[in-house]
Amino acid sequence: MTKTWQFRVFSLYLTLGIPLAASCAKEANTLEEGETQQGGSGNTGKAGSGNSQAGTLAKAGTTGNAFGGTTSTAGKGSAGTEAAEGGEASVAGTSSGGKGGATAGGSGGAGGTGTVPPDVLARADVIVYYETSHTTASDKIIQMKLYVENKSADPLPMAHVKIRYWFTAEATPTLHQYYTGAEAQMPKAVFVDAAADSHALMTFGGGSIVKGGDRNKSEIQLEISSATTAFTQTGDYSWQPTSTTSKPNDRITLYLDDELIWGCEPSGKCFGDTTGAGGQGAGGNDAGGQGAGGNDAGGNGAGGAP
Repeated sequence: MTKTWQFRVFSLYLTLGIPLAASCAKEANTLEEGETQQGGSGNTGKAGSGNSQAGTLAKAGTTGNAFGGTTSTAGKGSAGTEAAEGGEASVAGTSSGGKGGATAGGSGGAGGTGTVPPDVLARADVIVYYETSHTTASDKIIQMKLYVENKSADPLPMAHVKIRYWFTAEATPTLHQYYTGAEAQMPKAVFVDAAADSHALMTFGGGSIVKGGDRNKSEIQLEISSATTAFTQTGDYSWQPTSTTSKPNDRITLYLDDELIWGCEPSGKCFGDTTGAGGQGAGGNDAGGQGAGGNDAGGNGAGGAP
């Protein structure tokens, strides 16, 4: 009885227990897999969250470093680039500003002194003195020393002065300026070939001549030479062979801002021609008929201003 029962129980166990065990094992496996998946998901999620946070932190760190961090290379590079660009912009701005200021200042200065004020021009009053040691009519050298006396209270700005020595060139001339005084700076002389109005044109880069100053400081030396053919000075308008010592020469002309303020040109135009023109008008008896003074004025006008 006992063995038979045990066998039946064992058979029943085999019938029911194995599938149940299998089912339980399957369920256990499913749970374990579920746990594993949940654990994996949890770990992955955490890792992902961690990585995500780490990524966020890295981005935040990168962003932070880029605008002033020191640990991130990108931050350093970006901050360094911005600093460099900022520095270059600052330097460029400073340099450009400085240059712009200097240029603007220079232009402003030139603009401010581009012309002589009308009142200074109206008061301008000078005498040009001339002397030469080359008194032979036929000579390969035309030589002179000039002195400019300023009779106006206003300094004479030499950068606005032109001087013309009128002569004809039978040969190709070479111009030399060996010396100028301290008040006539940076001289330059060129030959202007204009037939009967040919002349040596003298200009200056700076300096000023003051009233009552040392005349030697206004000295201007000019030599015109030819290596081949001698000049014939006899017909040269400005040549005065008797001036072996310094004398006024009103056939050498001086201009301030291109306005004639000393001398007479070969054309007959003289400084102070406004007075001369009035005199010429008075030379007609209608204008001068008011009295002898008018006739005298007419005579002076007709005779010429010099």
